[in-house]
Amino acid sequence: MSIKRNKKGSAERGPYAVSQKMIWISRILTVLFSLAVVFPIVFIILTSFKNNNEFYSNIFGLPGIWRIENYPYAWTKGQLGKYAFNSVVVTVTAVFASVLFTSLGGYALSKLHIPKANAIINLFLVFNFVPGVAVYIPLYSQLIQMHLNKTIWMLILPYTAWTIPISIFIFKQFFDSIPNELIEAARIDGSGELSTFFRVILPLVTPAVATVMVFNFINTWGEYMWASISATGSSNVMTLPVGLLHFRGEYGIEWGPFASAIVIIIIPLMILFIYLQKYFIQGITSGAVKG
Repeated sequence: MSIKRNKKGSAERGPYAVSQKMIWISRILTVLFSLAVVFPIVFIILTSFKNNNEFYSNIFGLPGIWRIENYPYAWTKGQLGKYAFNSVVVTVTAVFASVLFTSLGGYALSKLHIPKANAIINLFLVFNFVPGVAVYIPLYSQLIQMHLNKTIWMLILPYTAWTIPISIFIFKQFFDSIPNELIEAARIDGSGELSTFFRVILPLVTPAVATVMVFNFINTWGEYMWASISATGSSNVMTLPVGLLHFRGEYGIEWGPFASAIVIIIIPLMILFIYLQKYFIQGITSGAVKG
């Protein structure tokens, strides 16, 4: 808080001074927003240890009996093992392909003097405003004509393509901050373009890699609509979000195993974010590596 002292020694607030009232309001709002985020997670975790009777009779309370068996039941009876394998293969492949292609694209648009590079970036970003429902039917028909239905490529290729616009934009912003003299020095030393990129430039943009990985992992791992459409042709390509439908029985949903399955789905997201949070936060706050 900016405070100045006049000749009499009294405090005068500067133009950017913040009152104590505003500070307390911001703290209260922060706490409320934090509770809004944390409460659903705590609720799902507690529900995962209940059965249906306890869920309906004590929906917000602690479990009377902590039913650990809900987790192995969800994994085996709900076939989460099979769907988890599909999700891991699809997500890891799509994220790796996205990071590889968009980092190369961002580098090319930033450092290789491509004409109208900014116009190309803007054109890519326009595709983010195209609603998914507008492309699902033609995309599904095209992939069938390519004989990719009933294979995991039905998921991998669209997921990779959908992450390109924002990912290539993030990488370009980071590469723009790297001095050209560094690249010229590597070229003078006889380093090829790809060698310079992978050995010199890419290690400097670790926050960008982490940011793209986290965003794309979250969007791919939990995506439901396209995964559901793709699974209509074969159950062999079902991922975890679609597999949750198996917990809907003849008499309703088994809430304990259902919540256990949700916890299993969000655990990889939490592990990834905790592991990459230092680079992720650095990426979204700084926006670039200082050259």
